[in-house]
Amino acid sequence: MSASLALAFALTAPAAVTAAESAATAAPASQPNPYPAIDPAFSKPDDRRMPSRTTLRSFLSEMKSHRQSNTFCFVQRRLDAPDTAEPGLSVLSMIWNEGKSIHLVNLLGPGERFERDDALDEVAEGRSMAHGTGTVDLTTSVVPTDEDVGGSTFLVSRPWVDHMFTQCRRVGTRVRIPAFRPTVPRHTS
Repeated sequence: MSASLALAFALTAPAAVTAAESAATAAPASQPNPYPAIDPAFSKPDDRRMPSRTTLRSFLSEMKSHRQSNTFCFVQRRLDAPDTAEPGLSVLSMIWNEGKSIHLVNLLGPGERFERDDALDEVAEGRSMAHGTGTVDLTTSVVPTDEDVGGSTFLVSRPWVDHMFTQCRRVGTRVRIPAFRPTVPRHTS
């Protein structure tokens, strides 16, 4: 299983990429680079697929990370073979800088249109994101090379993570949520 698929289904965090690191992780000239600087598979996310600010605040409240400013970057990627058995699958990923994690936000099959779940309001959607699967913990789930990933469904490689960050900086949508006090639900009798 490729690192891309592992992140898409088990999902992707930040590391500052210096020129030296980029050169060190580049593929040898004789092999195609699996992580090109400009990757046409990545694009700016469709606004309809993006979580609202209310959803992100709910996510942060659930993660108990509301006392500080938080920064997110969202990027959309179209997967093709060999990264998926379903060519054309579209993945929306969320890089949460302060949480040191990459989250799978939603998946769309080829030809599908995004539809919000009517059963979830924005607050419930944020809670769901906080407890959902498809998260890569950048402090524990990153290994040095693609080869080190092996057949793992939860590990990703440092070059893959760096590539996600590069593409997010290139075409992603950044969202900053300032520190806030979560609202306390009122109980009615």
